[in-house]
Amino acid sequence: MAHVVELDGVSIEYESWHYRGLRRIVERRLALQDITLEFWPGEIVGVVGPNGSGKSTLLRTMCGIHIPVQGEVKVFGSKPNVFDPAFKRTIGYGSSRRTALLSNLPLIDSFTLHRELYSVESAEFSSRLDFLTRHLDLAHLMSRPPREFSQGQRARAELGLLLLHAPRLLFLDELTEALDLEYLPRFLDLLQEMRAHGATVFLISHRKDDLECADRLIRIEAGRVVSDERR
Repeated sequence: MAHVVELDGVSIEYESWHYRGLRRIVERRLALQDITLEFWPGEIVGVVGPNGSGKSTLLRTMCGIHIPVQGEVKVFGSKPNVFDPAFKRTIGYGSSRRTALLSNLPLIDSFTLHRELYSVESAEFSSRLDFLTRHLDLAHLMSRPPREFSQGQRARAELGLLLLHAPRLLFLDELTEALDLEYLPRFLDLLQEMRAHGATVFLISHRKDDLECADRLIRIEAGRVVSDERR
C-alpha cells in the first residue's frame, strides 16, 4: 500500500519584518525544520503542540499552500498543487481562522456553490447532503444565513461543507474546538466512516475529547517533530 503523504527533510521558512526608526528590518525564521514523515490511507492523525509550534504550517504544507525551502513533499505521489482543480477535489481543509460559508445567504447556498466548485454529481450531492444533514443536525439551519449561527452551529456547518465532496485527505485546524460536545460522538463516527473508505484525516485540537479517534499522535515543538506515537 502506497503512502498518501510523504515529507522528506522538509523545512518551511517565514519572512517577518518590523521597523527600527524609519528602517525596515526583515527577518527570516524556520517554521518547520527537517520534517520527515509518512502517512498511510485510513489513518486518523492528531497533531499536538504549543501555540506557534508549527502545527498549522505542517497542514498547510501538505495542502501545497507553503512551499519548502528544503526537502520535498509528495501527496499521492506528486507535489501538491493548490492551483490544480483535480488535486483540490481530493482534499478538504478547514480552519477556525477562515470560513467557506456564505455569511449573508442561506446555508443551502453554500452547499450548492461547493457542489459546483468541486464537480459533485447531482445524485451524489443529494445523497451526501441528506447524510450530512442528518448526522450533523443541519436541517433547521439550511434556510438561515450563517451570520446568525452560534459558534457550535457554525462549526457543524463548516464540517458538513468540508465533507460534502468526500475528500481523500481531510485537514482540520482547530475547527472542532467550537463543536458542542453533544455532537462530538456523531462527528467521530463520520471520521470512522471516512477511515473505512480509505481517507486520511489530520486533526489539530487542544481539546482531548476531539483526539479520541486518533490512532496516531504527532507532537511538534519549535518546528520539529519531538514524538510520533501510535495508539
